[in-house]
Amino acid sequence: MKKLFAACFTVYFLLQLGFTKAETDSSAIRISLLTCTPGAELYSVFGHSALRVVDSAAGTDIVYNYGTFDFNDPDFYTKFVRGKLMYFVSQVSYPDFIFEYQYFKRGVVEQVLHLSPIKKKKIQSFLFENIREENRYYKYDFLYDNCTTRLRDIIFQKEENSIVEVPMIVESGQTFRDHLHYYLNRAEMKWTALGIDLLLGIGADMPMDNMESMFLPDFLMKGISSATVDNVKLESDKIIQVKDMQSIPLQSSFFVTPLFIISLLSFLLLIPSFGFIKNTTLGSLADRILFISTGLLGIFLLFMWLGTDHESFSKNINLIWAFPLNIFFSFRLNAVKKWMQQFFKIWSLMILILIAVSLSFLGMINMALYPLMLLMSYRYWILSKK
Repeated sequence: MKKLFAACFTVYFLLQLGFTKAETDSSAIRISLLTCTPGAELYSVFGHSALRVVDSAAGTDIVYNYGTFDFNDPDFYTKFVRGKLMYFVSQVSYPDFIFEYQYFKRGVVEQVLHLSPIKKKKIQSFLFENIREENRYYKYDFLYDNCTTRLRDIIFQKEENSIVEVPMIVESGQTFRDHLHYYLNRAEMKWTALGIDLLLGIGADMPMDNMESMFLPDFLMKGISSATVDNVKLESDKIIQVKDMQSIPLQSSFFVTPLFIISLLSFLLLIPSFGFIKNTTLGSLADRILFISTGLLGIFLLFMWLGTDHESFSKNINLIWAFPLNIFFSFRLNAVKKWMQQFFKIWSLMILILIAVSLSFLGMINMALYPLMLLMSYRYWILSKK
């Protein structure tokens, strides 16, 4: 009986040793998230994410980057504007990847992920398959499908019988636009913020859930720092590979900000409405400039909504004040019809309502646009009485 027990124990011990050895062999793979600090250029102002896979058994150290595109494409700008530019995953050696960030003095933080050997192998196999020419391309979307969300979906892909928990990493009610403003304001890119605010649709103002908040590199890093898988922290180690040595952007003068410039232009277009030069050729010219410029802007915004594949630019509420038909109205301001008077009156009130709503939900409309919107509302109202 003792011999039988000893034999069973020996078999059990050898099996356990075999399983442990197999698991150790599989752990020759180490997977890390690399989070790169924001840079000074527009393409880098939100930072960057990449995935590092070290396979000590194969002697490889590869970084997978989902933010690659072909700048030499002859139709680059056309495809970019229409939302048809294809991004793709690329691979580069870790030393080559890190050299670029050292050169530009941008920081790089590495988070080693605590993953099961099976999950590591699965991610590595997925990347091997995804890097193939027929699989590597995807249609980039600014908010919903970018180089960071691709990595988020890979890392947080649910496994059978696995419990993944991510505590809330953002305040309740935070929106995509809130996150973008933080980085653009910090980089003193006020004109860029104005352009992005003009383009983004109302979807950018919807409160984000926890996963959606990880569409930017810093927030994916925060999510991984706080996440657990089966009650074990997902982040097993955090290493600063490159220290951020960039200089702080100089604060721009108020006199070159969008708020000042647009306020000044709006005031100049309002002057002909004053009593001492009212109903002059100058007033008619000012209205025509106002209606043509806002009409052209409205046509562009409508095209970005309906004529492109940019999901982030749909349902744009700026079309209420930048109304495309203003082009049509601009040539009929000297002979305002009855139906136009009614329309102008309704649209004047619509713009005021939009301003009130935007002030209640700060950020929906860029602050610099309020003077222009008030001017449009005022001129609509005056023309409705003409």
